Amino acid sequence: MVCAMNIVIIGAGVGGLATANLLARDGHEVVVVEKNNWLGGRAGTRSQDGFTFDTGPSWYLMPQVFKRYFELVGIDLKQTLPLTRLSPAYKVFFEHDQPITITSDLTRDTKTFETIEPGAGAALERYVERGDEIYRLSIDHFLYSNFLKLSDVINSHTLRHGARMAQLALQSLHTYVSSYVHDRRLQQILEYPMVFLGTSPFEAPAIYSLMSALDFREGVYYPRGGMYSIIELLVSTGENLGVTYRTGDEVTRIIAYGGHAKAIQLASGETINADVVISNADLHFTETQLLKREDQSYPARYWRKKEAGPSALLLYIGIKGKLPQLVHHNLLFVDAWQENFAAIYGTKQPPTSASIYIGKTSATDTSVAPDGHENIFVLVPLPAGSAITDDDIPELTTRYLAQIKAMTGVDLSEHVITRAQFTPDDFYKTYNAWQSSMLGQSHRLTQSAFFRTKNKSRQLSNLYYVGANTVPGIGLPMCLISAELVTERIRQEHAS
Repeated sequence: MVCAMNIVIIGAGVGGLATANLLARDGHEVVVVEKNNWLGGRAGTRSQDGFTFDTGPSWYLMPQVFKRYFELVGIDLKQTLPLTRLSPAYKVFFEHDQPITITSDLTRDTKTFETIEPGAGAALERYVERGDEIYRLSIDHFLYSNFLKLSDVINSHTLRHGARMAQLALQSLHTYVSSYVHDRRLQQILEYPMVFLGTSPFEAPAIYSLMSALDFREGVYYPRGGMYSIIELLVSTGENLGVTYRTGDEVTRIIAYGGHAKAIQLASGETINADVVISNADLHFTETQLLKREDQSYPARYWRKKEAGPSALLLYIGIKGKLPQLVHHNLLFVDAWQENFAAIYGTKQPPTSASIYIGKTSATDTSVAPDGHENIFVLVPLPAGSAITDDDIPELTTRYLAQIKAMTGVDLSEHVITRAQFTPDDFYKTYNAWQSSMLGQSHRLTQSAFFRTKNKSRQLSNLYYVGANTVPGIGLPMCLISAELVTERIRQEHAS
């Protein structure tokens, strides 16, 4: 029997919203408190001049993770969130070579690889097959683990695959990819997912080769209505379960004494009592700004040893006319691939030429732009924790739009109906983002799996964390898993 608790969740990102639903379904009274005037965190939406843009996450991957989560809260996704499998999955542009289109049909894609490099087709099949094995092992034994006990790390399953997993963990993804294919373009296609995991393929462990199994075997999807439809479904589910949402309420303090979090305090001076507090706010901000020093498990010195994923310049552009050169997902890869990552993670300088993502959801969804128009989302990774300010943005925007024109033939400065931007400064101001990161902690080896920041305070018995900065990590599917993990921990530790 569940003893109903008053639970306060700070932050209405995907992790916070998802956790609220699980705990409300358990019978608890749940309040979600969000400083901004919208729900969804980085996974927001922007509408202007007849165009609609998803403001953050753009790729719908790992559909079985979504299916599993929503089944836990009584939702059949087939009935409530129709998906379109994208074909092509994405198109890749290069500085001095013809574009390559990836279909997520492995038979077709192996033929594409083979035409570029003899033997690469068979190599891709082997690579994806092994990536799929790693993915299944990760789903079954790693991703859904809080890593609280030694047996969570060392057990019969992990021992059976231990030597192989250790080899992959200690080898960079780039080194691993290079053992399969030699053409730079093909290597880039197999390595690019690291950008969205907040790290470099030259630093990321080869375990993340599992991402290519998603690309080439499971496919890339688009939910009808855009990525924000996921947020709308999370919120409508929560409303039906009795979750209370408070927007425009900034939390300024977690009130604690005697080793317990007792309440949260708002900027208005109001306090909200709680039996359990869960923070989906930026974890660095939560620890260093909302807690007294003696209550911090991860103080400032902890973060000095951590690496943030990149920040970004985001552009939302409404264009009059059609852009047939672009598909739904487009990736621009520069020749100086390693130097590009070195600029972002090493010198902390905006790259001269950047590897860029361009989304065009109007390729799939006619509701997001007026007839005969296109909605364009541009993401340019930039260094986190750098000296880039909004004063630098006009010059950077001009530079990268010129690069896009040179690489794709598309001039995004022409026929513009509307345009908006989101900068590193905005990530900091809007989300209290550590080092203005668009993602949170990177996924280098020492910040992955059992090395990643845990989802509970070591100082306060009833303060928990959810979201991209804790286990298992970055991305919408990972945040849903994070919600399951923290909920399971609360169930175990606060059972009646």
